[in-house]
Amino acid sequence: MEYRSLENESFEKIHHCFSEAFSDYIIKVQLPFEKFQRTMIRNGVNLKFSIGLYDKGNLVGFILNGVGTWNNIPTVYDSGTGIIKEYRGKKHSKKMFEVLKQKLENNFSQYLLEVIKTNTPALTLYRHQGFEIERELACFRICRENVPKAETDLDLHFKKISALQWGLLRTFWNSPPSWQNSIHAVERVSDHFEKIGVYLDDKCVGYGIFYPQSGEIVHIAVRKDMRRRGIGSMLLNKISVESKGSPHLRIINVDRKDQETIDFFGKNKFINDVNQYEMILHLNK
Repeated sequence: MEYRSLENESFEKIHHCFSEAFSDYIIKVQLPFEKFQRTMIRNGVNLKFSIGLYDKGNLVGFILNGVGTWNNIPTVYDSGTGIIKEYRGKKHSKKMFEVLKQKLENNFSQYLLEVIKTNTPALTLYRHQGFEIERELACFRICRENVPKAETDLDLHFKKISALQWGLLRTFWNSPPSWQNSIHAVERVSDHFEKIGVYLDDKCVGYGIFYPQSGEIVHIAVRKDMRRRGIGSMLLNKISVESKGSPHLRIINVDRKDQETIDFFGKNKFINDVNQYEMILHLNK
């Protein structure tokens, strides 16, 4: 068995290993090659700071790391850790992390990841490695046909947004998004998203960012002084109508402390199907 950097490995081989490693995962993971590539770009994956597990030259495990900043601190993000079934239970994840850690410590201050709450083996491993829980995150989904019809007495207009004015839009947030929904992540693959603004008297009072092909809602937010007037539900209806590529809508990693947003999805009949921990390891401690 050999542990080495993925910087000279092809995306095709990494995708093949990824697909095999996640074929029996807790939740269904289906990432065709193009979507896999787009996800890696979105998450800022840098193969120089990623590692592979090899058996006689064949890739059988990996840690795929994104790089960037988090709260203005140089950060590495675990975009995916996986091992093909036959190689599990042999402490390879622990060894890959140990081999990689020194390189990370020389370049970054912290290591960020998310783990499904019910994934006890992974959670135990991360705690043993020194990761601490930062936030609990909730994920939601709904069949598009079950999205409640919305009404409002406001004269709202929807317009596609070409350039996202983050200085304004981030004032609509209750809490910062997770890594893969962060401003940096959105901007890396901005051309692949639909971006819609909701306007009242030519002023933006809400916005949504989503993948119409998959039904993934990346952002949905309403100006704080305009809430509880049907704007969010109208925007949700608009996103549902535009997301013709999927029978479902889903959104990941809503901060569990953001009760207002949690209640919004509950009111609109979304199901909370997955819960995760956002965890962080302070390097060089």
